[in-house]
Amino acid sequence: MGLTSGLFGWLTIIAAVGFGALTVWLWPRLARQRPTRIAARAGLVIGGQALVLIAVVTLLNDSFGFFGSWSELLGSGTVRQVWTAGAGTAASPARLVTITGSSIGTTYLGGSALHLSGGQLATGPGASALTARAGAGKGAGANSPARSGAVLRITVHGQYSGISEYDEYVYLPPQYFQPAYARARFPVVLALTGYPNDTINLMHLLHLPAIAARLTGAGQIRPAVYLMLNPSVALPRDTECTNIPAGPQVATFFGRDVPLAIEHAFRVQSARSGWSVIGYSTGAYCAAKLAMLYPDQFAAAVGMSGYYTAARDRTTGNLYGSSVAYRNENNLDWRLRHLPAPPVSVLVASSASGEKNLPGTLAFLHLIHPPMRGFSLILRHGGHNYFTWRRELPQALRWLSHLLTPALPGSAG
Repeated sequence: MGLTSGLFGWLTIIAAVGFGALTVWLWPRLARQRPTRIAARAGLVIGGQALVLIAVVTLLNDSFGFFGSWSELLGSGTVRQVWTAGAGTAASPARLVTITGSSIGTTYLGGSALHLSGGQLATGPGASALTARAGAGKGAGANSPARSGAVLRITVHGQYSGISEYDEYVYLPPQYFQPAYARARFPVVLALTGYPNDTINLMHLLHLPAIAARLTGAGQIRPAVYLMLNPSVALPRDTECTNIPAGPQVATFFGRDVPLAIEHAFRVQSARSGWSVIGYSTGAYCAAKLAMLYPDQFAAAVGMSGYYTAARDRTTGNLYGSSVAYRNENNLDWRLRHLPAPPVSVLVASSASGEKNLPGTLAFLHLIHPPMRGFSLILRHGGHNYFTWRRELPQALRWLSHLLTPALPGSAG
């Protein structure tokens, strides 16, 4: 049972209410002043308060997303696997993406649970097994990819970095399965979580596919493919999307390998005008960093509650090989001061009250100069949590949609 599942939340509430009722029923029977009964009454008071506290904390965690899983809460998560097959020899282009499950719809909408069917599905730009169930035409039901879109669970293998990411997700919009768009290639929004985090929280807590589907249905944004990944490829280590000397080449994985793999597996655009990256917290730093390091791949980036300097602490270890120069190269402020600005657009989001990153965000914006363009989304009140990021997300997606080349019905590009 997941820490953030609706069932667990309801169980904590039921347990608290049930224990309260049990206390009311037992209290008169424990009225005598005997040590054992005094201890029993004290136990009822303490137990009842503890269950109420657990229920309240669970509800707060569901709302704000402090911890996304039991492993995050207990610090017992397993180390994410890093593929070490060797750069350039890891896999053929046809095998860079493995689809391991599928679900019709946006998966998380109004708290609905995730149900991904297992099994290997065919990959390739037009070969998804879901296409056979797309239900083209007026007879398509609501439980159809052509009406609701689909979420696929995937594994991405890095051709150049040798890194593999398991149990990640991609959301394909309804248009991807509709005959009118059969030859169209879609823009991509690469979405990155914070650290430490579970990729599934991009659906469960950020509601990314559900919000994108709602805005697309309302005509406020154009259809896109949403690729949801975890930037931490070697948990519990925080790699900060860095090519680590003598270690995982994480920037190469996200800047080169991921686009290559997705372009071979799905009908998506290959030009930079069709690719963007969005993230929150550590994912926000990664989003801006990837756009600045790989401007030939990403045209735009969105960072929500991000930072702009190269982190180094007990979670990162020695990411930069003890090189001050290399650490500077991973410092986005330093890059804008000392290197030519890349031709990308960046939207940074923060809050005037409740968010600690506002001074750093404003300083970063002040350093941006042509051909790079900087935009800001500053809420009056907010915090470092999913409630704030969900408020920022619709405007961020509208901003991205205006910058990305759209998929057009009947087009082949």
